[in-house]
Amino acid sequence: MNSRSLVIFDAFNTLVTARRGSEGTFLAGLAEAGLEATASSLARLQAASEGFDHSAWSGSRESYVDWAVESLRMAGSAGVEPCIVPALEQLHQAPMIAMPDAVACVRRLRAVGFAIAVCSNWGWDLRADLESTGLVEEIDVFVPSAQAGFRKPHPQIYQSVLDIAGFAAGEAVFVGDNLKTDVLGPQSAGIRSVLVAPTAVDTFRGPRAASLAEVADLLIDGDGQSPRATRQN
Repeated sequence: MNSRSLVIFDAFNTLVTARRGSEGTFLAGLAEAGLEATASSLARLQAASEGFDHSAWSGSRESYVDWAVESLRMAGSAGVEPCIVPALEQLHQAPMIAMPDAVACVRRLRAVGFAIAVCSNWGWDLRADLESTGLVEEIDVFVPSAQAGFRKPHPQIYQSVLDIAGFAAGEAVFVGDNLKTDVLGPQSAGIRSVLVAPTAVDTFRGPRAASLAEVADLLIDGDGQSPRATRQN
């Protein structure tokens, strides 16, 4: 890619969110699997899936979908908890819409020469799931955890993005809303990061943007040779 550097975005709650009226698809999937369908239960399962290595099932879409189906079928069995959220992402993904300023932010970054990637804990069909958002044409590389074989914050998923996009860690910056998976995780792989959060986070003193519009301002500002963010909490 003939770009000066790479900006890697998280997807959910950073670039996109669920279409109104579709927010409960994961809870419906839990109920269908005979599990407790509450926000607290879903949060517990999401935490159990963090950093999960499912590379044994990520060789093909068919293999991955079969694994997701079997995971929900065996949902009540011991040891299956880390598999449940990946299965929900594959089989119960809600339709997506772009977050405010998402399209404008990505277009601004591309216009000044940045390559754009999306890296997310997501099912195999990340690109297809974003087709209706107006973002797909602006993104160069899509790396869902389903295809990478590892879930954020496992360092291998971040390295996968760099390898596919053709950049070194020092030539990239990660942008996302989650401190653990979008800031600390990328940093463990040598990638700089920007936390997207409307207000300051007590435990974080690194670069922060209040909105995607501000992300573009932060990354474009500077010497024009590499992504950088200058705002501090």
